[in-house]
Amino acid sequence: MANQESNPSVIAKLKTLINIFADDNKAILIGKFDQIVPVWSNGDPITYQINQQVHHQSNRTLLTIFPKRKKDRTCLITLHQLPVGERYSSDEAIQTLVDLINKKCQLFRSLNGNLNRIGMKRKSLLDNLHITSDSSINPINDIDQSVHQLNSDIANNTRLSHRRCKIIQSSTATTDFIASFLLKSQPVIIKDAINNWPAMTKWNNQYFKSKIGNKRIHIKLTEKGEFEGCEPVTNWKNKQNFMIPQAVRQQLQFDDLVVVRPATADLPFTEFLKFVTGENTTHEFSAYLEYTSIKDYMPNLTEDVKEMPFIKNILDLKHLNIWLSDGNTLGKLHFDPYDNFLCQLSGKKRLTLFDPHDNTRLYEGHIPEAMLEYDWNGKKFYRKKLLESTSMVMSPVDILKPNLKRFPKFAKAVPYICEISPGDVLFMPAFWWHEVQSYPDEKERRNLAVNFWYEPFFTKEFPCPTCKLDTNPFYYKFFDSLL
Repeated sequence: MANQESNPSVIAKLKTLINIFADDNKAILIGKFDQIVPVWSNGDPITYQINQQVHHQSNRTLLTIFPKRKKDRTCLITLHQLPVGERYSSDEAIQTLVDLINKKCQLFRSLNGNLNRIGMKRKSLLDNLHITSDSSINPINDIDQSVHQLNSDIANNTRLSHRRCKIIQSSTATTDFIASFLLKSQPVIIKDAINNWPAMTKWNNQYFKSKIGNKRIHIKLTEKGEFEGCEPVTNWKNKQNFMIPQAVRQQLQFDDLVVVRPATADLPFTEFLKFVTGENTTHEFSAYLEYTSIKDYMPNLTEDVKEMPFIKNILDLKHLNIWLSDGNTLGKLHFDPYDNFLCQLSGKKRLTLFDPHDNTRLYEGHIPEAMLEYDWNGKKFYRKKLLESTSMVMSPVDILKPNLKRFPKFAKAVPYICEISPGDVLFMPAFWWHEVQSYPDEKERRNLAVNFWYEPFFTKEFPCPTCKLDTNPFYYKFFDSLL
């Protein structure tokens, strides 16, 4: 927008910009202020960030760009925040202005109005995302097999082959992975990808004792191995005393449910290991060391694991975690905002995945949270602690026994069943929903995995059931080399 009495050359620039961004008329508004001191429709004055180059040009016509704002979906209490304009000189060349508008408004236009180089590559990527669109399959029958033991006759004879994760060999991942899976947001199992890790032979329980010893670690506890499922808030004792503000409650689609966060405890690692192996039977709970940072808590173990060589220096590593339990755990349906490489070292996992392209089927949204508490003396779990927070990544649907009367759209969700064994790596793109059933190694009576979480190549706003995946601007610098 231009301020003051705009001269003919400025008006001509505005008209040129209008023509260039004509196809983006729903995403951008170009015009000029009629007021000398412009205000918003509610009467609040428009505020600016002053560009140093135009700070002393108060007598010149200035161009103002209001950057695109994303809705803050993490907070259910609306804050009244008006955009802040950024001022530039009207003497800027058209190319400079187009570049500025593209950057500030997240658009992709060239001077001729067509998509620029980044925009064309972005469009190509989004047009070729992997989408499971076959709704003729009954997902419930397919998911039911995940309650059976791995490799059981029932599971293998009834599961639909085209609903299983694609599998490639580690020898072909170097040439196939980026084009066929990363750039399509498609899960894939890479067989024998970590067989050469030192951790595969070194990370037995005795080695852990020697390296970690009695260092205190933060663990999670549940009653029967189920982690972070949803249940009625009426199961919780202090529900009458817990008041959700009306402004928040009216935005909750499922205010009668809570996501049950596990109880927590800080224990010496050696004591935790006794619960994993069954040496300590004085407490009947499931203990889990989950998404625990190796670099922060066990830095001497980092040399035993390695990033996948075909994405190192391409994807930006955010977290390296260890997962250790007795193997009888079920992580309920959720998504993570990271590209995930799940590396299996001991025991097996079966994961049920759903793509993120129609999240109305998984009922994405804010769900109130509660936390279990464990009485070590009484050896009981209590449901008393309702939290002043919401989960943004959990689904309220229990996929093993779905309530299709309440969640009818789930009937059209299409699952992938992915099974990984020691040495395998599962690539799960960011925002893919997954439920994880673990199984113990028969000899060591444990399930052990490591995962790498990366800045996602495709991102989205969340929680937002109708928002679509988009390319992550962080990786635009790699577009030329990857595409």
